[in-house]
Amino acid sequence: MQIHVSETPVQTLAARLVETLNTIDAPTLALSGGSTPRVLFDLLVSEYAEAVDWGKVRVFQVDERCVPPTHADSNWAMIGKHLLRPIDRIRAFRMEAERDGADKEYAAILDQELDGAPIDIVLLGMGGDGHTASLFPGTDALNETDRTVVFNAVPQLDTTRMTMTYPILNAARNKWFLSKGGDKAEAFAQVKVGNLPAARITDAEWFIDKEMAG
Repeated sequence: MQIHVSETPVQTLAARLVETLNTIDAPTLALSGGSTPRVLFDLLVSEYAEAVDWGKVRVFQVDERCVPPTHADSNWAMIGKHLLRPIDRIRAFRMEAERDGADKEYAAILDQELDGAPIDIVLLGMGGDGHTASLFPGTDALNETDRTVVFNAVPQLDTTRMTMTYPILNAARNKWFLSKGGDKAEAFAQVKVGNLPAARITDAEWFIDKEMAG
């Protein structure tokens, strides 16, 4: 676990992301939703739109709510608005989580696109309860050791989500968390001692602010 604490973790991660993408011939990138990634995507569009050969980048979703792509809660809608439409050269693959069987279909897409290689970069966040992706405390997907994508019932939110699982996330070459805020400091303290779902992402790097670092 490597921890990078700064006043501007979004800017720090953006620079690192662009630098790393430019070292890979055909990079693969898995993206999470949320408010902090939205700020990252806006920064990439405003400052780095011409700094990467985005046409070579393939983007996958880390997780998705079971809603249509036009829904206000859709991660895809947010990623599309703030990254994929402004930089329309990126090839991206949507989790069609509103449909039965979409988990198996997305796993097949990953198999085909990755062809046995790991994802180059996975961008993750963490909730105040220590969840990452849609791997929430106490849910069945935490115990998945074979499938790369599953539907995961989240009783505490009275919902079901579609998510990548630990096998594919932990196999990634780079696993980077972007998170901030004093409201997550307690959960982060637990992650540092090996507790909560986010702690089970191995060899991860964390880009956080001083408030979250505690």
